[in-house]
Amino acid sequence: MKSINFIALSLIFFISNGLQSQDSIRIDDIQRFSYSFDIEDDVFVGDGAAILTKAIANSNILMLGNNSRNHQESVLDIALSKILNRNNYNHLIMEVGPASAQLINKVSDDPDQIVETFKNINKKYFFETGGMKFMPIPDFKYLGTATLLKYVKENEWSFAGIGVDSWVGFKLQLDHLYNNLSIANQKVYKKDYEESCKLIDRLYGQIKGQSYEDVLGLTEGLKSSEAFGKFLQDMSTFNSNTQLVNYLQFSIDYWWMYGNKQGFEKNRLSNKRNKSLMKLALEHSNFDFEEDKLFLKMWRGHLVNGVTRNGFYGIGNMLMELAAYHGYSSLNIGVLDRFIMEDGVVKDALESNGYIAKNNKPFMAMGQKDKWVLVDLRSFNQEFYWGNYVRTVEMNDMMRRFDMIIIPKTDSKAAINH
Repeated sequence: MKSINFIALSLIFFISNGLQSQDSIRIDDIQRFSYSFDIEDDVFVGDGAAILTKAIANSNILMLGNNSRNHQESVLDIALSKILNRNNYNHLIMEVGPASAQLINKVSDDPDQIVETFKNINKKYFFETGGMKFMPIPDFKYLGTATLLKYVKENEWSFAGIGVDSWVGFKLQLDHLYNNLSIANQKVYKKDYEESCKLIDRLYGQIKGQSYEDVLGLTEGLKSSEAFGKFLQDMSTFNSNTQLVNYLQFSIDYWWMYGNKQGFEKNRLSNKRNKSLMKLALEHSNFDFEEDKLFLKMWRGHLVNGVTRNGFYGIGNMLMELAAYHGYSSLNIGVLDRFIMEDGVVKDALESNGYIAKNNKPFMAMGQKDKWVLVDLRSFNQEFYWGNYVRTVEMNDMMRRFDMIIIPKTDSKAAINH
């Protein structure tokens, strides 16, 4: 027993001495791999700009994890797209849902009319409750997104959507189905269509915000309506609508799971489906890894290298591996906001009471009020991933997930196209 205790004490001494000899990664270490830059007239300038521009030139797939709902991020979208266009990028895929993407392409034949077209769509379908304005394709609520689409359409890029169509767009999707019918068939199904529209309007009228209960009430109301179910069944018999009905039914089921707080189930389902939708989008555009390049914009949680926070190998990891399989490179950029202007006051997210993931905090600390910041995790990892360093679980996760982090300068809410 004494010999066993001696061995145990020796191991404890050895391990504790080993930990003491290791260096912890500090904020100063991240600072050494952080580079400021700015965006002037849609052009990147500064040290960080040179690093970013070179990385884009060496990539074939750029994945940008942001939310399109702040002003500076819309500035970033346009500046990036212009660099990408010069580097022969020619495909844009966004997280707008496949039914929404189909409609977006349908109404975007004339790039000069895109901003006005989406302004009119937002005016027609928006509803306001709980102090919030809801519009049918959330990312296209904003002027910057329509401007981005205008640019890529002017330069003859393809456009596609993956993800889940929003619950706020059910009325728009219903009209899309009905408008796909001939005049004669519209007359046949007019009554059923109008009843379905009244149902959605009534259910939207009961919404007080965007809580689980609100979304559950909406989706349960649709799922329990025999008239609505029959209308969708009738619409699915038309070739032009079969796929759209499938998209709409998936969306209703997904948001019903959201309302029931079935997070794991809905995330597993959408993760698998995103990969299928990506495959279809690439096939539809005849994407060729030897000739084409892809720009993908989604919420950053979907785009990480490796395993997502939900525990799945997501679309980001899929594209990273696909690029490598074909002998090319991908570039994965996560955008983290720090400073934001609200009511004339600059607020620091790191000093707020809002939730911030531990992974993000040390990188958000690099943010500056008057300059954009790029953190190059590729070179950072080269020094700190191996060697005698102590890494927290959160730091380890962040080092694996992104190639670069971008922190915008002081931001503000994006302009609404309404």
